[in-house]
Amino acid sequence: VYIPDTNTMMAATFRGVFAAFRPLLRVGERSLTRGSVVSWSRTAHRRNRTFPRPGPKAIVLGALFGVSGAAAGCVVLRKISKGSGSEASSSVLLPKLWAAEDKKEKDESKPAPVSKRELRYKDFASLSYKGEVYMTPRDFLESITHNEPRARDIDVIDDRILAQRLRRTPSRSKSSKSLFRDMWNDGILTYADYLFLLTALTKTKRQFEIAFEMFDRDKSDFVDLNEFERVQDAVTKKRNHPLLNQKITRSSLTVHLFGERGNQKLYSKDFFKFIENLQTEVREIEFSKYSGGAPTITGEDFAAILLLHTTRDLDPVVEKLKKIPLHSRDGISFEQFNSFCHLLNSLDDFAVAMTMYTLTGKPVTEDEFSRAAQVCTGQKLDDSVVKTVFYIFDVDGDGKLSYNEFLVVMKNWKFRGLKMQQVRKEGIWPTFKTCVKLEMRNN
Repeated sequence: VYIPDTNTMMAATFRGVFAAFRPLLRVGERSLTRGSVVSWSRTAHRRNRTFPRPGPKAIVLGALFGVSGAAAGCVVLRKISKGSGSEASSSVLLPKLWAAEDKKEKDESKPAPVSKRELRYKDFASLSYKGEVYMTPRDFLESITHNEPRARDIDVIDDRILAQRLRRTPSRSKSSKSLFRDMWNDGILTYADYLFLLTALTKTKRQFEIAFEMFDRDKSDFVDLNEFERVQDAVTKKRNHPLLNQKITRSSLTVHLFGERGNQKLYSKDFFKFIENLQTEVREIEFSKYSGGAPTITGEDFAAILLLHTTRDLDPVVEKLKKIPLHSRDGISFEQFNSFCHLLNSLDDFAVAMTMYTLTGKPVTEDEFSRAAQVCTGQKLDDSVVKTVFYIFDVDGDGKLSYNEFLVVMKNWKFRGLKMQQVRKEGIWPTFKTCVKLEMRNN
């Protein structure tokens, strides 16, 4: 084993430090390669002492000692600066490194931000199991179609009641467009279920086909419960969140799709049918809220639905729609409303199509709007729906669509206000007016 003498080691240490930090310090090596490494004098009466030039092995060992020593020195200085309370010393010595360390310490001490979805889940949840909150199917539907939760008491359940609720969950063979309304208060949904169902309301069939194919690795056209949970995690972007690690491992959603024991296979056609039924069920509730049991809704009702989750004032829109001649006021059926909702789920593709028109300087007319919608969804929108949309979003009154505002408002409605895109004015008075408008609209 090669062990250099003391003088050689000291020289190698200096040289190793300079070599290690040469890219940062831009220090040349010329003075280190001309016969001697360092020449220094302690006092005037002592002779100069010249260190021998080290070999390559000594340089390597010296570099290791040098870097280790520099790191240890930084730690000591850091502790000293913290102990003395000197903020200036730390910011001068290693500003970037220590600033990043301070930021990390502050971030770790802060509580995780609470999302709008988490707040809404907690606001509408009406079940409690072992100290954790859960939703019923009714809670989920009302969180989508209502702005405020109903007055209710938290229902505390135990293992026996939980087992009863799961046993009464309809099987996949009984899946329908009224599944959640049929279960109503008799099911249980976790926060992960809630996020997944919210996502299912805003995605197209093609997007779920891609997710399904990614996790159907053996191309068997079905997934088991474990594979579905991976799909669920991917769709909801599951992270290490307390609400995503709840005590309940089986819910009404997983029992419906995979059976009470969780051993049934979920085929793609059944999965896509479930998503389609869910989207239709929520839209039926939103439509019937304004139709009152009638087969159609008015243009004013349609505008109220679209502007429900926005801060835009509804009154000027209603007054504009009332000026439409009576013979031109065709009612909007659920089928027409449902086709328009398919467009909203393809809003990103529609935005690209609309951008093509604006880049060429062309105004968006009703014909071009209908054509872009059909290209994105494969369905033709009814002319009365398109006319109503133009009345709502024709801000200048020139018969052309203000498509930027249309996209912002529709994104708000698509996510039911949980991803608000509009920029609200700051200040007490504008905020107060917004709250009053929303409260009056809801009542």
